[in-house]
Amino acid sequence: MSIEPITAVVPCRAGSERVKNKNTRPFAGYGHGLLELKLSQLADVDELDEIIVSTNDPVVADYAEKFSASHDARVTVMERPDELGRSSTPMSRFIQYLGTLRETGTMLMTHVTHPFVTAETFRELIASWRQAAASGHDSLLTVTKLHTFLWDAQGRPYNYDAAAERWPRSQDIDPLYEINHVAYLIGFPTVRSTGDRVGENPFMHQMSGEAVMDIDWEDQFQLLEDLARAKQLRGQSLI
Repeated sequence: MSIEPITAVVPCRAGSERVKNKNTRPFAGYGHGLLELKLSQLADVDELDEIIVSTNDPVVADYAEKFSASHDARVTVMERPDELGRSSTPMSRFIQYLGTLRETGTMLMTHVTHPFVTAETFRELIASWRQAAASGHDSLLTVTKLHTFLWDAQGRPYNYDAAAERWPRSQDIDPLYEINHVAYLIGFPTVRSTGDRVGENPFMHQMSGEAVMDIDWEDQFQLLEDLARAKQLRGQSLI
C-alpha cells in the first residue's frame, strides 16, 4: 500500500499584537527568528513531501522564498487572503481554507511559536499518525495530560469527587487532556468534509516537557529564548 504524501502547513499571520514581529525577529542566534528555526527543523524531516508557509506578511514570504531557494526546495509560499489574516477572523474559517490547499494527502499543521519541537519530534508524530491511521483514526492532535486538581469557576472540584475524598492522590484523579497545538495531522479531504482540523475519530498523542512550551506573550518570548540559549551553551541543537 502506498504511503500518502504529508504536507506541513506553517501559518504565519502578519500583525502579531501580543508579540511584535514574533515570526521573524531574531531568536537565539537565528537572524530570521522563529520562522527560520521552524523551517530548519522541518527541513530535517525526510518524511515530509512539502512544506507550505501560509502568510499575508511580505517579510515572512520573502524569507521563506529565500529559504526554499537556498536550503530546501520543498518549501512553498502561499499568499493568504487578507480577510483570513486578521486577528478577528474565526479560526474555523482559516481551517476550512487550509483544506483547499491540496486535494489529497495529509496535512501536518504546526506553528513557529513552539521552538522546541525538533525534527526528531516531527518524525515521531508522523510515525504515530501512520500507526493511528492504520488503526482507523481519521486525525491526530497533540495533547498534554493533566493529572492534577482542577476546580471550576464556583470553587468546586471539577475532575474528582470531594465528597468521597477531599484530597485524593493525584494519580487517582481522572485525567483531562489539554490541546497544546504542537501539531495536527489530518487528511486534506477530511478537513474539507468536517470543516475542522480534527476529525470524527481523533487519536490524542500525549506530549509533555519543553516541546509543548509556546510563545503567546512577550515575556514568554524572552523566557524561551533564554532557555534556547542555555541549551545551545550545553551543545544541544535546536534542530
